[in-house]
Amino acid sequence: MKILITGTSGFLGTELVKVLQKKHTIIKYDSKEGKNILDKGELFESLKGIDVIIHLAAIVENENPDLWEVNVKGTKNLVEEAIKQKVKKIIFLSSTGVYGCPNGKISEKTKTNPENNYEKSKLEAEKILLAQQEKICINIIRSAMIFGSNYYWQKMFLMLKKEFPLPLKGENTFQITPINELINAIELLIKKGKCGETYLVACKEKITLNKFCELSKKHLGMKNTKMKHVPSWVGEIFGKIIKSKTLTKENIRHLGKERNYCTKKIQKLGYKQKQKLEEHIKKTIIELKLN
Repeated sequence: MKILITGTSGFLGTELVKVLQKKHTIIKYDSKEGKNILDKGELFESLKGIDVIIHLAAIVENENPDLWEVNVKGTKNLVEEAIKQKVKKIIFLSSTGVYGCPNGKISEKTKTNPENNYEKSKLEAEKILLAQQEKICINIIRSAMIFGSNYYWQKMFLMLKKEFPLPLKGENTFQITPINELINAIELLIKKGKCGETYLVACKEKITLNKFCELSKKHLGMKNTKMKHVPSWVGEIFGKIIKSKTLTKENIRHLGKERNYCTKKIQKLGYKQKQKLEEHIKKTIIELKLN
């Protein structure tokens, strides 16, 4: 099978290429490869002979002036040129961020309520794709926060190692998605994803943020795994003092969201988590050389 992946220089894209190229012919489409998702002519040529597109490319920084252009117009360009080239399927990586900050359990049927530019752009891109589902098979993945050995999680673990307190209570459900498990879900949808359907992907463990931090501290080799806490506003002020890009109002809001996801829909397709979350935590800390 010939698969084009957008956003191949990103965290997920890099790992996805490593896995899929063992079984398929992979075409990389990324700005770092000199490709432009806003160039329809370039897209048309690149999509010749492609069977499946996995669309990961996106700008995540809310203040980036190109966010809407790339995330929304880029997706519109992609699906229009894919239809012209008779591509069979597009798998789009959306986000559970499209729900905003709801309370309680979340399923594919939960009302969407995006709050920031990134979340809004993801929902708009979903709508653009699903509007074309009669012309091309569309699968949407709404993934929980992706977990793995990247710079974001390295910073989070280092803050835990330095005994930074949580700038919130930490009692929220913290259901995330280990990167390897997300790649397994993508592989499943290539084969079995039903056209026009949206699938939530997250790990099965529904632990609190506090519990996640305690498990992380355990595998960081720390004797005291209990978390200390301060109010959010204290964390924000401290973040400004030390000029931290992690302790911002938006990041603290993001960390404190209730993340309680129902994944029964993708499980019915045959999706099964291969490793326990604690094993993923241990593995990630080893890969980051922090233990």
